[in-house]
Amino acid sequence: METLGLGLHGNVYDPNLLEYRADLEFGLSQDRFRESIDRSTEAESDSGFLTRYDVSVDALKTKPISLNAYARRFDDRIPRRFLPSLHEWQTETGASALIVAGPFTTELGFSLRNVDRTGNRLEADDEELRTRRFYLDHKWAISATQQLHLSWDHEYERSDYQGTLYEFTTRRDEVRLDHELQFGPESKHRLDTYFRHNAESGDLARNETELVPRLTLQHTDKFKTIHRYGFYEFQQGGIEVSQHKFDTEAVYAPNDRWRLTADGFGLYERMDQDVDTSEFGGSFDVAYDQPTAMGKLSANAAFGYDHSRTVGDAGRRFVHDEAHQLGGVRPVFLRERGVVPGSTTAHDANRMWYYVAGVDYVASTIGGRTLVQRLPTGRIAENNVVYFDYTYVVPAHAEMNSYRSDFLIEHAFNFGLTPYYGYEGRCQEIDSSRATQWSRDNTHRHRLGLRFERDRWSTGTEYEIFDDTVEPYTAYHLTGRAGLLSTPEHTVDCSAELSRYLFEGGLDDRRVWWLDADLTGRSKITEYLWLKADTAFRWEDDSVNGETDGVDIKCGFEFRRGLLTVELTIEYDLLALARGREDGLGLYLNVRRDLTELLPSARRSQ
Repeated sequence: METLGLGLHGNVYDPNLLEYRADLEFGLSQDRFRESIDRSTEAESDSGFLTRYDVSVDALKTKPISLNAYARRFDDRIPRRFLPSLHEWQTETGASALIVAGPFTTELGFSLRNVDRTGNRLEADDEELRTRRFYLDHKWAISATQQLHLSWDHEYERSDYQGTLYEFTTRRDEVRLDHELQFGPESKHRLDTYFRHNAESGDLARNETELVPRLTLQHTDKFKTIHRYGFYEFQQGGIEVSQHKFDTEAVYAPNDRWRLTADGFGLYERMDQDVDTSEFGGSFDVAYDQPTAMGKLSANAAFGYDHSRTVGDAGRRFVHDEAHQLGGVRPVFLRERGVVPGSTTAHDANRMWYYVAGVDYVASTIGGRTLVQRLPTGRIAENNVVYFDYTYVVPAHAEMNSYRSDFLIEHAFNFGLTPYYGYEGRCQEIDSSRATQWSRDNTHRHRLGLRFERDRWSTGTEYEIFDDTVEPYTAYHLTGRAGLLSTPEHTVDCSAELSRYLFEGGLDDRRVWWLDADLTGRSKITEYLWLKADTAFRWEDDSVNGETDGVDIKCGFEFRRGLLTVELTIEYDLLALARGREDGLGLYLNVRRDLTELLPSARRSQ
């Protein structure tokens, strides 16, 4: 990609009257992609003219009413591990007005935003997001100890998703009110109240209402309590949920070594007029840090109890925004059993992007539980956090007692060695009707390991036992990282993880080798020229699902002298699965030249 850049800035009469800024770039882009699956090979190339710009105008900056307008377009590469980078174009325009009057600050405005992504894989990676937003944001500083914040968002979204015929359209209106009050001696106590109402129409229509007042009492410098009430109401399709929850938390830190936390809660939920759930429980957590003659001893122990009772006909309950990190070999299960097939919706934290089953992830049922796995060719990056909404079946007249316990102890020696042991456990006692039973789901996880850390390198090993009702395994892990070279002119860093998983005794009997390695470096060749490289390698050998190989190589040169910047990058990606392989080769040339000094009139007041 070759670009010509031009920067302008100036004002009309006075910077406080009207000030403008503009950065423009023009250029060309070329790339090529090749894909081979089941002995069928496809290739595609692309070239075209593109423009980047960032224009902003501010007017009346020192007046009670100030104005801003902007227009932006950016072209960027979205890196994907072992897959060709996506090209992303973001275009956004908008305007806003800021009104300041005594203790009141009000902003209102609108914005239009388009996001287009393409990966040149026969349009299978193409996707787009269209957003139209109008907003109002009002703040009132009532006093030095009391504030009120009111906001309203009206938003329209339309999305087309890669490799599918899916198109989602959503219209959203959200009102949010936040109130903060500090009181008591030296204003140590605090009352926060949060209210939100969200109404959505379209393909994923839903309504939500939340009210959460929270009282924090700082009794002494070492002891405080937090008291909350939460009301939540949700409607989507034929699902109606209302929930009330009370909880109290106490935190006591008598000194630098000890920290004790205790909390209790009670919950009542009603869904679909036929399922009532009552739940209560609590937990206790102790953290301890003790310096020793040879280093530092740290320990943490926690225990929790939860009692749940369902009354009424067998029906469904709803789970909202359950977060899971997807990637690696470890199985990831949705927390509840009896998930209704087809009810799962996956999205990011802001619900800007929805993920498609069969394209980005797969959900399968194993032993009554739902296993979710990211697809390596989808849009979910490895180890990304994905949020799930789903419904699950609950039996009539059932009771469940859950016991959770966690324990971690480690000693960090002064010479760099840290042995540790960690335990996570969950046990259940269940009493349910014979017609629709709940199944007991117990889990015990043990981790025993060593870490050795120095200034420029570290290594570690861990033995893991995951005793699970559905998917038990044992695993061995070896990790390491090193700064092979670290000078102002040259840096080379590497990291690697080698794991062996043995799944046995459950519903899945397989063996997995897992190797993940990265090597990055940067070297100064001359005063103006740098060499950069970034390499990643993945090898996975699964006795059931076959072998997976991934290679991701990026290397190039960066030349900077004065106002001229030249970047040449070569990118090669390979992802070989049991069903086939796909690889891509990209060449990116960026040439930027700041021509501002050639246009002196652009810097003068007009």
